[in-house]
Amino acid sequence: MAQQISPYTTIRTQKAPSPMKSAMILVLAMIVPMLDTTMTNIGINTILKDLNSTVNTMQWITTAYVLALGLAVPLAGWLIDKVSGKLLVEISLVTFLIGSIMSGISTSVSTLMIGRIIQGAAAGVLISASQTLIVRAAGGKNLGKMMATVGLPIVFAPIIGPTIGGALIKFLNWHWLFYVNIPVILIALFFVIMWLPTFDTDKSDKGFDFTGFILLVGLFSGLVVGITNFSTDDVFGKMNVLFPIFIGIDCLILYIIYAYMNSKKVLVPLTLFKNTRFSASAILLFMTGLMSNGVMFVLPLYLQNIRGLSVIWSGIYLIALGLGMLVTRTIVGRLTDDYGAKWIVIISLIAGFLTTIPFAFFTKSTPTWLLVVVMFLLGLSRSGIIPIMTDSYSNIPNSLISEATVSTRMIQNIGGSVATALLAAVIASFTGTNVASTTMMNTAYSQAFIWISVGTLIGIIPAFWLSENHEKKVA
Repeated sequence: MAQQISPYTTIRTQKAPSPMKSAMILVLAMIVPMLDTTMTNIGINTILKDLNSTVNTMQWITTAYVLALGLAVPLAGWLIDKVSGKLLVEISLVTFLIGSIMSGISTSVSTLMIGRIIQGAAAGVLISASQTLIVRAAGGKNLGKMMATVGLPIVFAPIIGPTIGGALIKFLNWHWLFYVNIPVILIALFFVIMWLPTFDTDKSDKGFDFTGFILLVGLFSGLVVGITNFSTDDVFGKMNVLFPIFIGIDCLILYIIYAYMNSKKVLVPLTLFKNTRFSASAILLFMTGLMSNGVMFVLPLYLQNIRGLSVIWSGIYLIALGLGMLVTRTIVGRLTDDYGAKWIVIISLIAGFLTTIPFAFFTKSTPTWLLVVVMFLLGLSRSGIIPIMTDSYSNIPNSLISEATVSTRMIQNIGGSVATALLAAVIASFTGTNVASTTMMNTAYSQAFIWISVGTLIGIIPAFWLSENHEKKVA
């Protein structure tokens, strides 16, 4: 007999587990792709050299993964109401396993690209579905605490991912960055199969919005391809830069018109953006691409190319960043439930700016202790993403929870891919295509950190529209 445990979903089980237990199982599943991302970031330099590639080409590997992840999110939003949540998580984990094996056996950039696209698509479905199920199981209560739980992979991945990745490269080879996923996925599958409850599906006959999906693919792919092509030769006026960007803009205009005329079936309803807090959260989640994906793309390269560290020592240094996030994670979640998101996010953004800008002025001779301390302080500020995620559900009707999750996950991940492409363009514009001198490298990474810092500071503007007294229950 079905047992109702929340206004969001019904779980078929003889004894339904607590929402927190279900959340922790789903967090274990989500940590697989997030660990993979941080381990791969630390190995970019090694893979680049082994495959005789360039920063621009390797940036495509990162961008393809994040872009596939972001574009799979709308599919997840539809599937979560058509397939049981448990089955969807299981399929996603198996698909990610296939992508990991293909990436691991790759000996060329093209094969690695295909493997990463498979991984990215699986990760998009897995992360989006898991987050939706967690919010549903929570029943709209203590969302700050639940979002802090969702943020666990974001905390632990930077702590252990780079260190594990560095050790694998030092003692084995970069292929093991992907082979190591196999046992982790199998463990996650075991917990999901044994203890994750089966979530009811939606009985509605709503079909998949193929037109809207194609327009969203065109929008984000066009923007990312245009920025990536710009990063290749630093010339904005070329057709291979302008044409895809114009395609992206056209798709955006067409999607707005289409969504306005078909408001009941679109993947991302425009009615969501009538909610001021949701709109502000969406803008901020897009911009956090610079603060999260951007930082984790640039920092490992900076530590290896400017500081001259090995991959394993780069990973050890990055532990400081993860520890900082760990310190503030629980505190930020609790404060968000009590006081709202506005001032917590603003303070976090200011702190993020103040702890990122020093990297623009650090040199190879900067004391190690100072570098590590600043990285720890930077980690403290990055937990500010938790109240942004929490506020995106504020005053959202129950019927639009799935659509809200689709929108925020897609916006956040596409923002990450755009940020990665943009920062690669900044670095390439100063280093060029030939072997860069030390001065050129210093200038390139200095400018990248300035871009990250300025982007973080600009985020303060939409943060003023976040909540000051967050509702403890979703409307």
